[in-house]
Amino acid sequence: MSEVTQATQESEAVTVNRESPLHYVSTDVMLKSSSQAGIIIHERAHRGHLNLRGDPEDAEFRQGVVDVLGVELPLEACTFNCGDSTALYWLGPNEWLAIVAGNTEQKIECQLRETLGGHFAVVDVSGGQTQVNVSGSAVEQLFKKSSVYDFHPNHFAAGQCVQTTFAKSAVMISKNADQSFDLVMRRSFSDYLCRWIIDASDEYGLQLNADA
Repeated sequence: MSEVTQATQESEAVTVNRESPLHYVSTDVMLKSSSQAGIIIHERAHRGHLNLRGDPEDAEFRQGVVDVLGVELPLEACTFNCGDSTALYWLGPNEWLAIVAGNTEQKIECQLRETLGGHFAVVDVSGGQTQVNVSGSAVEQLFKKSSVYDFHPNHFAAGQCVQTTFAKSAVMISKNADQSFDLVMRRSFSDYLCRWIIDASDEYGLQLNADA
């Protein structure tokens, strides 16, 4: 649980508690945690999620994205680029998902609106999504029983992302340089999906790591 400051209509700053979509699941994971885990998971909680649309052929649009986010816009289908605290995922020919450090999404959205020109759209979808990182020696086996997509290393390499199904739910899955996977999921399905992972990991052993 973290704290976030919000402004009321009277412009008074108030501090409210902000809970992760998966804070109820953490206890169940801890009960099943094993030091010999083949599956390691943690939620990348409270990140900012911004849906971005624009013309990839517009050089000023591309440069504006770099100026604000510090990350090149991925132009190749099903790829993503990342920096220190920001990642940009290709969702379609003119659509991307930017994941930024928590509590910076409002500032970054304003910066994008001030910097970008022409036809573009920026929508804060942080409240409707969360991101979960999955790694470990048995992650490939877990994905085989959870998704119809082929995540074999020869087919799905680091730097790639795909929108597919996982446990019958829509997710975006990306592969990182450290060979771990990030799953971006709807908040409303996050409890179900993580409980699926807990159950599907039973034969491999499961470990919960703190958010990073």
